[in-house]
Amino acid sequence: MGLPEILTLVLFFGLAVIQPLPTLAWDADLELFDLVEEIPQTFYEFLSVNQDASSSEIRKAYRKLSLTLHPDKNKDENAENQFRQLVAIYEVLKDEERRQRYDDILVNGLPDWRQPVFYYRRVRKMSNGELGFLLFLILTVGHYAVIWSIYLEKQLDELLSRKKREKKKKQSSKMTDEIKSLAQDKNERSDRPHWHDILPLKLSIWLYYSVKSLPHIIQDVKQYYKDYKEMKVKEKEEAEALAEQEMQQKEKRPKVKKPKVEFPVYQPSTNAAFVPVYDQGTSIEDIEDQMDDWLEDKKQQKMKTQEWTEEDLSQLSRCMAKFPGGTPGRWEKIAHELGRSVTEVNLIALAAQKVVGSIPRGTHSLWIKASAKCIKNKSSEINTFNQQEHIKLIKSDK
Repeated sequence: MGLPEILTLVLFFGLAVIQPLPTLAWDADLELFDLVEEIPQTFYEFLSVNQDASSSEIRKAYRKLSLTLHPDKNKDENAENQFRQLVAIYEVLKDEERRQRYDDILVNGLPDWRQPVFYYRRVRKMSNGELGFLLFLILTVGHYAVIWSIYLEKQLDELLSRKKREKKKKQSSKMTDEIKSLAQDKNERSDRPHWHDILPLKLSIWLYYSVKSLPHIIQDVKQYYKDYKEMKVKEKEEAEALAEQEMQQKEKRPKVKKPKVEFPVYQPSTNAAFVPVYDQGTSIEDIEDQMDDWLEDKKQQKMKTQEWTEEDLSQLSRCMAKFPGGTPGRWEKIAHELGRSVTEVNLIALAAQKVVGSIPRGTHSLWIKASAKCIKNKSSEINTFNQQEHIKLIKSDK
């Protein structure tokens, strides 16, 4: 579908959807125009009153005529129509605003062909068939006008581009330009709108080719459905064959017995040093105390005190400088650096602090080594040693 057909459809839907939405005043004016056209004489002449008659005079004239023109009292065939006209005239004249509009119509007349209301009133009175024919005619003319506008726009663009090419063309390319111009003329003749491009013929041609190609479309759909079913059957057969092949491979595959995994059976140790014996009458608190004692013995066995060397003492001094007083977890960090227990490090540090001021400068390391020897001999407190005993130990080390 080309651009003209699309524009035509847009125009069609626009006319179908966008309808005038008159207000109540607009409807009242249209009804007044229709009533003026329907009654050949003026409303005042119909009621037999003057144009400047008051509302009471108009009411009296209406009551008088309603008694004579009422369908129950008037046996004339046109009685219902006359009574309807009488009621409509009274409704107009009793309202001051509508009466003023009617007086303006008497002076200026009804809207003529130069006003849109004239055409709207004509369309409003048309039947559905007449409206359909009018709409189809408008669409046909609009479609043909759109085709011509597109063609003329292309012609204008080509004319402007041809003038630009003529300004820029060279002597050596005259023949090629003439050939191109001839080809463009042929294209222009082929693109020019023809009588068979109007909307009714376009729709008829489209409908004809659609009906003509309908059997081929049905056949293509059937063939597509058949191919689709065959493809599904093939996929199912391939899946079944693959499953059967896998089953055969499983059957042919020799069964290999997996060696049974024997889990080791742990026998309890018979060493009485590590297995505490509990009496049946002991309580949970006693068992917990025994476990704590056993764990403490294990720790003491693991952390055997070694002799303090010169390198250990120098490392202790470096660690004490690295972790000064006030450092959180100071002694734990120093013990971790030295690989010794916190108690042992505390004792050595305490001994060093006590003898630094009272021992000769050259004997500090020997005195600290003596303290370490006391620790090795399981001396619980270095404070029990006096200065003379430390000096004796230092001399014996020498």
